[in-house]
Amino acid sequence: MQARILLCVALALTAFVYWTGLSGPFLFDDLPNLNPIQSWLDGTATWQSIVFGNASGVLGRPLSMASFLLSAELSGHTPYAYKLGNLVVHLLCGLLGWQVVRRLLAQDERLAPRADLLASIVIALWLLHPINVSTVLYSVQRMAQLSTLFVLASLLAYLFARRQLAEGHTGRAGIALFALFPLLVLAGLMSKENAAVAPALCLVVELGCFPAARAQRGKLIKGFFGVFLILPAIAAAGLLAFLPSRLLVNYAERDFTLVERLLSQSRALMDYVVTLLIPRTPLLGLYTDDFQSSTGLLSPPTTLISLLALLAISAGAIALRKRAPMVFVGWFFFLVAHGVESGILPLELYFEHRNYLPAIGLILAVVGLTALIPKDLPTNVLTPKQLGILAAAGFCLSFAFATNGRARVWQAEDTILAQGLKHHPDSMRAQLLRATIAMHQGNNQGAYDAFADLLASKNPRNRVVGRISWITLDCIRGLDVPVEDLKRAVAEARPSVTMAEVPALRLLARVVRERGCGRIDQGVLAGGLASMLEKASSQAERSRSKWLTRFLTAEMYLHSGRLPQARQQAELAWRASGDLPVGVLLAQIYALQGAREDAQRLIAELDRRIKPYDTAGRAELAKAQTLLQQAR
Repeated sequence: MQARILLCVALALTAFVYWTGLSGPFLFDDLPNLNPIQSWLDGTATWQSIVFGNASGVLGRPLSMASFLLSAELSGHTPYAYKLGNLVVHLLCGLLGWQVVRRLLAQDERLAPRADLLASIVIALWLLHPINVSTVLYSVQRMAQLSTLFVLASLLAYLFARRQLAEGHTGRAGIALFALFPLLVLAGLMSKENAAVAPALCLVVELGCFPAARAQRGKLIKGFFGVFLILPAIAAAGLLAFLPSRLLVNYAERDFTLVERLLSQSRALMDYVVTLLIPRTPLLGLYTDDFQSSTGLLSPPTTLISLLALLAISAGAIALRKRAPMVFVGWFFFLVAHGVESGILPLELYFEHRNYLPAIGLILAVVGLTALIPKDLPTNVLTPKQLGILAAAGFCLSFAFATNGRARVWQAEDTILAQGLKHHPDSMRAQLLRATIAMHQGNNQGAYDAFADLLASKNPRNRVVGRISWITLDCIRGLDVPVEDLKRAVAEARPSVTMAEVPALRLLARVVRERGCGRIDQGVLAGGLASMLEKASSQAERSRSKWLTRFLTAEMYLHSGRLPQARQQAELAWRASGDLPVGVLLAQIYALQGAREDAQRLIAELDRRIKPYDTAGRAELAKAQTLLQQAR
């Protein structure tokens, strides 16, 4: 009863400390992912196009998108609606996490008598930890939350199966392992792809909680790990060995290599550990794109230190596996849960929301250390249990105050930005948002100051984006922008195009098309973009940022009436991506050129690939068909 009361208090306190932040704004990825929902509410888009048309991740995350539709249907297309839904999912994760953790703690004979109480402490600390603000109050991160929810559910299914096996109910165990578990993991993958860590987490649980049952595992458990862990691992290894570009192509648009990313992740993981154990609330936030990559073991020296620290902690957890199994389970839960986003994939180096699931493991490991406390530890007044409860209550209240403070900061975009600029002045994201807010306020000088800070950055990528953005603001102000300014931006361009430049180039192209830009017309801009692409000739064509830039260049050439150049860029982008909007643009170019056979062939292919419910795609295809008919 005491444990359940503590859990209920933690759930209520979590809702209270987060409530003030529910009125906060949309942020970054929220807009491209959630804005199409307004079209659905207006009746101009189908629900299928929202649920199955999202481009996030490999699988499109349809379950997450369906949940966003539900939020919008109930409360409208507002940040409050989505953030409220996130808070509900956070509380559900807490309830499910409690069920998982209490069953794990029950496997430690020293902690089993207090399993429910300790589980409540673990989950209370997790629910109230300030690092989770950037997940709960960041609307689109419901994807990470739902993935966590289904991973926890899959672990609960595995633990249920383990109990059924111990009781001799093989049939029930088989249903849980080979029917329920894969369905839950699939649901997790349809929310966000890092649910793929679920089978490996089960292995951590197996090694930590059931070491004595090695001889009793039998065919069922071995078959489970063979099907859901070993076979996928072999498939991934084969893909990496024979088709590495499928997994690693986007390193072409990063300023770090695979080795540099892996070295950098040692520092990122240790920074996560320190932040989870000692929350440095003012340093937390979204503007971590200034996290520098490691170029060697001693560059910076903290790389080697972090690697050694990770190895030392891992060795210690292994050494304590018998005496304190929850330390082993919790620590390796933390590492394995980071496996997708902190592994070999060419993702950005650092995001605190990546700790949403792993944090449960690290907190469990810390609480698991209590197994090492002697039962007869002498105390003056309070018992060890009472001291532990007081310490846990103190940490929970401290976390609650810190989380509520962050939630208040997250009420408004300008306060989020102010804190970000204070601690991450070299963040491109922060400086661009600073400029955007200044422009909306009519403060052009403030925007120029932000771009000047980018131009003064040590990061050459920041300088390129700063130069492009400066030109864009000149265009918006109606200044007579000389072509030399664009040439200077092209001269500063890097030998690769990244997703940092693409939004800046798109905005510049839109301003040039809609408002004009002095002596920089659409043809001149297209030529500049083509020159940037020539500088990136060694970059893989399949790199998303590169073919998106080719797509933009083709559009600019088309609007300026230079069809041969538009066709060349569009064909290269189409071959690299197979992206439907690129294909539609190319079909329109073919039609305008009178290349009937090419146009008919491509339109037929697009007609097969564009889904019936994709109203926007069908409308664009109809334009290409009309142009083809007019060209007869």
